[in-house]
Amino acid sequence: MRERNVLLLAAIASAVVFSQQAFAQTQKVRVATAFLGLWDTSQPTFCKDRGEFAKAGLDVDIITTRGGSELIQAVVAGSADIAYSVGVNAAIAGFVGGSKTKIISAEFKGQNDTYFYVPVNSPIKSIADLKGKSVAYPRPGGASDALLQSLKQDRNLDFKMVATGGLDATFTQTMTKQVDVGYSFPPYILAQVEKGEVRVLFAGDEVKSQRDLTQRVTIAGEQFLKDKRDVAAKFLKVLDGCIDWAYANPEQSLQAYAALNKIDLASARKGMTFYKRETLAFGPPSHFETVMGQAVTAKFIEKPLTADQMKALIDIVYTPGQ
Repeated sequence: MRERNVLLLAAIASAVVFSQQAFAQTQKVRVATAFLGLWDTSQPTFCKDRGEFAKAGLDVDIITTRGGSELIQAVVAGSADIAYSVGVNAAIAGFVGGSKTKIISAEFKGQNDTYFYVPVNSPIKSIADLKGKSVAYPRPGGASDALLQSLKQDRNLDFKMVATGGLDATFTQTMTKQVDVGYSFPPYILAQVEKGEVRVLFAGDEVKSQRDLTQRVTIAGEQFLKDKRDVAAKFLKVLDGCIDWAYANPEQSLQAYAALNKIDLASARKGMTFYKRETLAFGPPSHFETVMGQAVTAKFIEKPLTADQMKALIDIVYTPGQ
């Protein structure tokens, strides 16, 4: 009896030690994303729900913002360690403005997942018809802001840009003609397209100058990166693997995408067509100097960053295959 009690106590002690070790090995990271429900920005949520972060020893908390400066503010204010899918112009402008943040990876190349629509009876039939019209976008400083600024320059078009906030509010303002052209991201508004209520006017790839540029990045707080660089790198590596899995197992990942957005699989499948795997591109930002030049032209910043500033801003912690 005594031996059994000793063995029982030893087993309990071992379990406690193992639990303490497991707890100590779990690394916490707080992540801010934009517009939960989009295919690319929902990937951290899908990865967490599948348990992949937990398997890697990461305890990931995810908060959602409306994009643009809100993502940067989440890191600056200390409510997030990492902000995922930040407009690169906003990241540059935030850095110049004194935010203690660093770009730790590219996140999305081009902007084909942003599209613009009009009511079905709108007289606007093409991009050329935008002259003198009002065009919606989410928030100043975001990737959509940069896309429209570039469209103006590429096509020499003069139209009014109106920050309308969220997708639902934008749809209401577009249908009530408070703005001429609405914006959306897949899979939002696609059901209304199918019903014949609205028409898609153009998508991001129509702005040719933006197709190959990194338009969205992942940033981290400077102090977090100094203290927990390995955590940031692990987060991105695990997430990249989750994205690979999503594309290798489309039927399973589409079910999660459909459930999150409360849509049918057909709509989810159509929404996913806007996202090629190669556009969710981690690692160093592509054509960064071109993007920076556009940020100057669009008045996000007054002048290009110096070499020292670029070195201070960009600190890549993970590149696929390395």
